Amino acid sequence: MPARRVLMIEPVGFRSNPETVADNAFQRPPGDESPQAIEIAAREEFARLREILEARGVEVVWRAAAANRESPDAVFPNNWFSTHAGGTLVLYPMMAPSRRLERRAEIVASLRGSYPLVVDLTASEEEGRYLEGTGSLVIDERARIVYASESPRTDRRLVEEWAERMGYEPVIFRATDAADRPIYHTNVVLSVGIDWAVLCVEAIDSLERPELLATLAESGHETIDISLEQMEAFCGNVLELESDKGERLVVMSDRAFRAFTDEQRDLLGSRADLVHADLTTIETHGGGSARCMIAELY
Repeated sequence: MPARRVLMIEPVGFRSNPETVADNAFQRPPGDESPQAIEIAAREEFARLREILEARGVEVVWRAAAANRESPDAVFPNNWFSTHAGGTLVLYPMMAPSRRLERRAEIVASLRGSYPLVVDLTASEEEGRYLEGTGSLVIDERARIVYASESPRTDRRLVEEWAERMGYEPVIFRATDAADRPIYHTNVVLSVGIDWAVLCVEAIDSLERPELLATLAESGHETIDISLEQMEAFCGNVLELESDKGERLVVMSDRAFRAFTDEQRDLLGSRADLVHADLTTIETHGGGSARCMIAELY
């Protein structure tokens, strides 16, 4: 079931990260804006999304990014940890050295109170193998299926190891953008809800599309096919949550909301309420959107 409780990190020290811009085609290098203006705008966007989620009955646990660390992408905590029913906490290996600084002992300690069983995969960083949390992994909790698109940040062997240890069936595929570059994270090309999936079919390797689409259909999902242009507008980076009243919510950015067609919005809206906020600064300079900002606490 969708999470009712989430963790978010306020983007203190937020800026475009030179260590990640090379393989994240959604991220833009800084222009003429001052670093201070970028950070202020990002913090305002964060606060607004948090307020909207809380108003809709989602419990938001939040922390500020560590001001004494160079961790410009800390606003995306779902990449370094995930939680799972039964009290499991998974810690993930990150490709960029600056992103490894996002793993803070005090946050891990606070999580371990509710998630005492820890699966620590971070040693794979020393081997040059990476798996960036629910950026790399799109998890269908109900069907026990985990989807992953291979990329420099998503190692096939680690996906298979994760799936075996956690008890999921892995579905691994290749996805590329319009320039034939591997898409850096699975969660920009695919999102999975209870009974819906948003997928950029065009981005998936043509030989692997039939299996992926069949698996989604067999597990009870109606697929909303988005274009490459819609994927670039973060239509694939959406997340289903649940309110304290049991209402289903699909969280996205304003940019993604506008990029969906009327028919697609109607289809998603028939399953859940569409919740959206302006995340322009975070999307532009961070290369991630609403789903990336939210780490579920099951």
